[in-house]
Parts: sequence; structure tokens; C-alpha cells
Amino acid sequence: MGWLATLFDRYGRPLTNLRIMVTGRCNFSCFFCHMEGYHESRLAKEELSLEEIDILHEAASRLGVKAYKITGGEPTIRGDLTRIVEILASDGSYVSMTTNASLLHRHLPRLVEAGLRHINVSLHALSREAFRRITGADMLDRVLVNLRLARDYGLPIKINFVVLKGLNENDIEKVIELAAELGAMVQFIELHPVGKAAKRFREHHLPRWRVLEKLDPRIVEIKYRVGLHNRPILLLDNGVRVEIVGPVGNYLFCAACTRVRVTYDFKLLPCLNWRGAPVPVRPRLAKAATREEKVSAVVEALREVNALREPYVKFPLKAPFTIPRRRWGTARLGLPKRDGSLRFTGPRARLHEELAAKEWGGYLA
Repeated sequence: MGWLATLFDRYGRPLTNLRIMVTGRCNFSCFFCHMEGYHESRLAKEELSLEEIDILHEAASRLGVKAYKITGGEPTIRGDLTRIVEILASDGSYVSMTTNASLLHRHLPRLVEAGLRHINVSLHALSREAFRRITGADMLDRVLVNLRLARDYGLPIKINFVVLKGLNENDIEKVIELAAELGAMVQFIELHPVGKAAKRFREHHLPRWRVLEKLDPRIVEIKYRVGLHNRPILLLDNGVRVEIVGPVGNYLFCAACTRVRVTYDFKLLPCLNWRGAPVPVRPRLAKAATREEKVSAVVEALREVNALREPYVKFPLKAPFTIPRRRWGTARLGLPKRDGSLRFTGPRARLHEELAAKEWGGYLA
């Protein structure tokens, strides 16, 4: 029960990292874009200033935050992106960035020198036509060139691949081979009915366990990323690590969230699915006379939004626990150890790996 106790202790709402939306502008127009759950106007003049990012960083540091994800929109549109990374990484914090990589060449190698630790590259197709249909941009070649450029500069890469039924299912294996070439990880992401995706969710949603079925023959080892959405991590036969990001109806995913989102116009959101009003920060800063008062105001705003956080999908405590209809072959082995490891050994190891890969989806559905 040690792992379960650790899991449910997380309802105490620890805050460990911020996702900072540094811009609402983007040069792509992905039809499922969730804009970090925020959909106000995208005026460049409203974007976070360097001074505001510096104050936010100091306030978050006082609360123990040591990890920052720079998001957008498309962050590389900002000309001062390197300076943003320098500010956030100044105390040794882990700074990463989500990008479509189309403009990445404008900022390398300065981002590496500034302290950027890895990039999540949104790459949802490897055929030119599917890429254009998904993103609204004919820039696949440029993205691939920039991925190899990032590799050459030693910047670790995670490929974010939102699985879309009827559009990119046939590219799953191709993305895995590209990742092997780049020395990259892959995150297969289940389409989430947030933002624009809500309109086409039924049309393109592919349940996360369908990806597991496709990968099943290639799985060598299964682990779990306990503490960040309790994600399963699959080690494949070509050495590529794959994370399955499956939020839909997944109470285990929500239970291990420790994030708060910062919008480009300096408002705070407790969750991507938040339907209430955001916590505004700028009115509080306007009332502060000194830098210390401004930092203190942001600290209080972060505490306020953190108090609003709760799992979007909750474990149904009064509902009976339903075993999937198929035989439950690895229930005892299907819970990871406290360190997140889940190893299968012995003469039936391969059988247990296959069963676990299949059963994960049923367990979380």
C-alpha cells in the first residue's frame, strides 16, 4: 500500500512546477490547440514582461518551485526568449520548453547556453499532408531540420505526438524510429477535449490503450513516472523511451498533478480544465510600491490558486471497483514500487510485460 498512500497524499496539493505561457501568439493553427486552457485575446502588448517573469520566479522560488515549463502559443516567437530562460534558470531550477520547433534555429545555441534543459517538440505527423492538415502550416521539413540541429547542440528532445484517429495513426512507428535517430523520447498524448479539441474530440479521439496495443510487441520494460501524472514509461526494443499521457477519464493521472499554469497576461489557472475565473496578478502588482511587496503579492496569488487545485477526474469512492472483463493477469505486479520501477523477471517475464501493457488501459479507462 506504500505507493497508494503516496498517490493519495498528493491531494494535499503540493506545488512543484509552473507552466508559464509566455505568449498567446503562434505561427501554427493546430485544430486541437488548448492554449494552456486559456482563450482570451492574443495581443503581444499583454504578454508577460521580463520584470514580471523575474518577480514570478522569485515568488515561486520562495514556495519551493524548482521546475518551469515555458509554453505558449509558440515561445520562439518572442525575441527575448533566451533572457526568459536565463531568469528562470538563474537559481539552478530545471527549465524546459514546449515548441513546434519551426523557429528554433533563431535561438540556438543561445538557449542551451542560457540553461534550457530540454525541449518538448510538438510533432504530430511525419507525412507532409497530414502535418499540414493538423497544423495549418507547410513546415514539416523545417521542423525536422531544427530537430537535428537541436540534437547537434546537445539539447535533449521529447517528441509530443497527439494521437489522432484517422489522421496520424500510421505515423506512430515512424515517430519511434525518428526518436531512435535523434536519441529522443516520445510522449504519445491522448486527445483531450479542451479548447478547440472539444469540437472534434469524438471524430479524432483514440483511447490511450490503443497505442499500447500497437507498441505491445516492442516493449522490453515498463515503469511508471510516479509524481507526474503517474504516467507509464515504456522502454522499447530499439532503446526509445515512450511515455503515455492519457488524461481522459483518468483519476490516477489527475491525482499526481503538481502544476499551476501562468497565462501570458499574468493570470493563474489551477488546471487545464479549470472552468472558473483565473486568479489575476497584475491588479495586485499595481497596488504594490516596492519589489518586495510585488514578490509578496505574487506569493499570495500562487497560494490562492494552489488552494483551488483539485483532481479534475476524481476516484469514485462510493462506486464499486470494477475488474475488466478480460482476465486480470498482473494485478499484483501492476502497481509500481515507490521509486516508480516495475520490472518483470523470471521465465514468464515477457508474458507479464504483455499482460501489463494490455491491462493498463482497461484499469484506467
